[in-house]
Amino acid sequence: MKLSGEWELGPEEIAALFRAKGWTYHSDYGLTVPTEDVIEAMLSRLIKEALTNTDAVAVQGGRFMVWKDPELPHSYDLFLNLGFIWDEDALDAEVAA
Repeated sequence: MKLSGEWELGPEEIAALFRAKGWTYHSDYGLTVPTEDVIEAMLSRLIKEALTNTDAVAVQGGRFMVWKDPELPHSYDLFLNLGFIWDEDALDAEVAA
């Protein structure tokens, strides 16, 4: 599936972010930083899965999540998980309570 249309952040920019952060994906070659072609293929696979799974509103894979708009066919929001925040002070307060 070839993705067309307007991207706010293109696959080359997303791949640059993965390179800058050193985020890897497991592939046949081991752990590698994905290229823009791999990023686009991964998003295509997730969108295709979202299209075929009519019960799902969102499909997740790796750091990505594809959300399909039920009111706008062929319109998707792509989410990138940037990580999580570990609030050590809040955890210490919970344990103390």
